[in-house]
Amino acid sequence: MALFFFINCAGKTKPWKFNDIQSLDVRVLDTEEWLLKTKKNVQDLSTIMRPQLAYYSKKNNPIYKKLDAPFDKIKTNVQFIDSTYKSMKRVIGKMKKTSSDSLDDTPEDTTVSYRRLFNDSRERIKKSKNNYYKNIKKLKKAFKPTKQVLFFVEEECASYKNSIYDLQYRRKLEQANINRFNRKLNEALFKDSESFYSKRIIDISKKLESYRIKLDYFEYFLLNMEGLLKKEMGGSVVLIPKKEMPPKFVEKYEKGKKEYVEILKDTRKIIESI
Repeated sequence: MALFFFINCAGKTKPWKFNDIQSLDVRVLDTEEWLLKTKKNVQDLSTIMRPQLAYYSKKNNPIYKKLDAPFDKIKTNVQFIDSTYKSMKRVIGKMKKTSSDSLDDTPEDTTVSYRRLFNDSRERIKKSKNNYYKNIKKLKKAFKPTKQVLFFVEEECASYKNSIYDLQYRRKLEQANINRFNRKLNEALFKDSESFYSKRIIDISKKLESYRIKLDYFEYFLLNMEGLLKKEMGGSVVLIPKKEMPPKFVEKYEKGKKEYVEILKDTRKIIESI
């Protein structure tokens, strides 16, 4: 343990903020979740890379070298993060089994505290993550001469998915108008459901309901975009011919967002006209 967690990076990065073993568990869980997603990405990436490396090793050695070097480093960094994470879990398990209740206690086989051991691991993980992402960029760049685009679904979806917060906020602003319309609808139905005014209100309510369904559908698309796209494209990482970029989901997103905003505007106009 002492060799693995040898303190060589102390002071370079702001330490994790944790006061007890429970708060540390939360931090370690972040790494576990990252590994779960990243291992799936690397698995899909490996499926892509095997035939690509085999092809370019015979047809174009310079491209082969540019593809192989970052891909190898990607795998190495993920393996290192995985082994560091597992070592951290073992130390946490050891703490829980002993009488130690403070992160500032020192394990019997080391000369440093649990806190410093974990902070050193955190530094190592951060450095390896940075290297992982740097080599992802290098690998994407290496594919450019092949007229192919290396596409990471989660990464590409991030900015699109985040737009839901702005759209939902805009929709919430219209809720007061919707509530006011519903009161008018109830009053109209109560007084005389057969009057011209009531029939008009009912027709509008049907239109607003169709709008609600469309808004809900687009929000569902945004919230579940990553899973839907993985299913559509056949994996979490895909290699796409440059001529097929951008993917169809981008057009679907742009069209859906435009319609979403137009529906909100039309909803306001319709209700205010009553």
